[in-house]
Amino acid sequence: MKKRYSQYGAHAGSIPGLVQVSKNIYVFNGFTIRKSSRNAFNLSNSYLINKRDDNGGIDNYYGRDFALAEAMRTIERLNSGKGYEN
Repeated sequence: MKKRYSQYGAHAGSIPGLVQVSKNIYVFNGFTIRKSSRNAFNLSNSYLINKRDDNGGIDNYYGRDFALAEAMRTIERLNSGKGYEN
């Protein structure tokens, strides 16, 4: 059975602000969240957080979380000015 990804460009589920761009890429509040696949060393999925720099066009890496909800909380903390601390 083939998987169909008809949600591209639409809101991902019922999460406001989260847009699924492709099968493994999401955009949330200007940040890109990329889902990494599982492998022998990493037995769970991980989500990499990046944001493109406006001046130099360089992707800045902001961390890796092991759940999409954790990645979204990290982005919300960065936007509120709190950084990585709790």
